[in-house]
Amino acid sequence: MVNHSYSPANCGSWKWVNIALEDRPPTPPPLCRELWGPREAAHYEGDPRGGLQRRVPPGACSHSCLRRAAARVLLPQGYPESVSPDYLHYQCWDALQALCSTLTGALATRAVLQAVGVGDSAATVTGATLTWVLRDGIGMVTRITFAWLQGSRLDCEAKQWRLAADVLNDAALVLELLAPAWPRAGPALLALAAAAKCIVGVAGGATRAALAVHQARRDNMADVAAKDSSQETLVNGAGLLLALLLLPLLEGRPWLTWGVVTLLLGTHLGANVGALAALRLPTLNRPRLRLALGGALRGGARGGGAAPPPPAGEGGVVVTVPGPEDVNPREPLLPGFSTRLSLHLGAPLHRLVSSEAEFKKALECGTEDYIIVLRPSQGWVGVGLRRGAPPDAPLRACAQALLLEELLGPDLPPGAPMGAALRPLQHRLRRCPPGTVPWGVVAESSRLWRTLGPAFLHGLAAAGWETQRHLLAPDEWQLDWAGPGGGASGEKPRPSPHL
Repeated sequence: MVNHSYSPANCGSWKWVNIALEDRPPTPPPLCRELWGPREAAHYEGDPRGGLQRRVPPGACSHSCLRRAAARVLLPQGYPESVSPDYLHYQCWDALQALCSTLTGALATRAVLQAVGVGDSAATVTGATLTWVLRDGIGMVTRITFAWLQGSRLDCEAKQWRLAADVLNDAALVLELLAPAWPRAGPALLALAAAAKCIVGVAGGATRAALAVHQARRDNMADVAAKDSSQETLVNGAGLLLALLLLPLLEGRPWLTWGVVTLLLGTHLGANVGALAALRLPTLNRPRLRLALGGALRGGARGGGAAPPPPAGEGGVVVTVPGPEDVNPREPLLPGFSTRLSLHLGAPLHRLVSSEAEFKKALECGTEDYIIVLRPSQGWVGVGLRRGAPPDAPLRACAQALLLEELLGPDLPPGAPMGAALRPLQHRLRRCPPGTVPWGVVAESSRLWRTLGPAFLHGLAAAGWETQRHLLAPDEWQLDWAGPGGGASGEKPRPSPHL
């Protein structure tokens, strides 16, 4: 705080201070600055002899070296600019869940050794070997079967399968802890635990790779994955040290052991939920597309003018779409939750229609790039994708199918985009007789989607969603029919090696 009071006694001192300030030459700017990421590590000034003088900011030398060393070991190069904004939040929760899993795993390992006969004079080496071989054999079969059945969906539902893998991991640990208490059922419990852990290995590894793709912002997915492995190794090492202290304290105390296990499992699941809630994935899978479409239809529209994004489609309709920051926290972590229809994207023709008349009706009510068949009484909607359709056809088709699903829900608000046209369609759909296909509703939705669809896609891009790449998991079936847009041409499709 500067004292501006004046008196004859201090008049001379003020005069000399002002002269000193005026005579002080201005500090020249540094010749160059060194930055480690966003922080300045040092700057360089000219030397009277023509050299360079390196100046370190006060307080930077004491801890910056250690910080940079730790960052090089544990964080991707260029952090935080080289990773997604949610990286640190997610990794902190992930480290906590890994620590809890390591501690619980140490307790389960002791139980497994007891179950196979370690410390039991009546146990034989052959019996323990057979139990171990049975565990490994069932685990191998389970790993291959799970990858065959669900491998294509692990990218599209990374959050859901990440949580499912951790729940299965906890269930496997509980089975291993129970094995010593039931000696006769011990081998079966250990085999089930091995099968669950193999699913955990496939699902956990695949979803972690999918999340590394999201976190890597400089095409540095390998670096992100490697540093994640280093972080996990460090946490596991700390967990093993804690386990060395914990195991002797719990020896011969089953109630205390189960109390600690319950606490660790609860913390493990809570940390996993926190880690998944921290993610802000900008790619569209079916749950996120469903939430974005629902928010757009029930959130109102802006028409034309200077408000971004620019008008799209006929009539200058502009749709306000919620972005990844709004949709991701509301994404359900249980597969199939909050769905009204089972959606088959890329369905074969025999799943869509059963007669030539139905096929012709589907063509009349569909678009040039895909056809949609809705069966509300069966809770099913199928989309047949046309061979040679544009790359965005699966996204447009899936969004229109989800629009039909949205019309089966609560009444649309008056401010919904094109609500005046969609609300009568909604009432017609609810009056559809059981067991029939509402072809009129499908045809009208296709007509409206020609206007609403482009506006919705523009809104997705403006809200920050990736529209050039999606995770909607369309099936491999494609249809080739005669008609506008290319139709059954003379070119013969290559036979699939899987058929």
